[in-house]
Amino acid sequence: MKFIADVMLGKLAKRMRLMGFDVLYGPSCDDNEVLRLALDQGRIILTRDTGLASRPLAQNHLLITSALIDDQLRQVLEAFSPPSGHALTRCSLCNGQLSMLERKDARDLVPDHVAATVHEFWRCEQCGKVYWKGSHVRHMTT
Repeated sequence: MKFIADVMLGKLAKRMRLMGFDVLYGPSCDDNEVLRLALDQGRIILTRDTGLASRPLAQNHLLITSALIDDQLRQVLEAFSPPSGHALTRCSLCNGQLSMLERKDARDLVPDHVAATVHEFWRCEQCGKVYWKGSHVRHMTT
């Protein structure tokens, strides 16, 4: 299941990506671009814009009703199940796939204290951002 979030839902897109959802988001995409990408790629539109949601080409959408990120995420999870076993497999910045990165290759890409204490790393195949399971992951999963 693939999604595209409109300009109002950047934080939601990031949180969904961390859960493993495939979510396109471009803060500069106008409504026409969102519609084009949704139709071309078979994506569900996530929007808070009733005007966009009411357009005939936007039939496959979820109208997000709250401005609060926790409520937004709750609404998405009530409508769609997260991809099983896919949490922390997508870049939170660009939606790219993450792949394992050897510890020795991560050494010069992360802070020294992280390189000394962490053993598993991932890198975004699209933008190159490096990830590891730090305290933020423990907070997300507890």
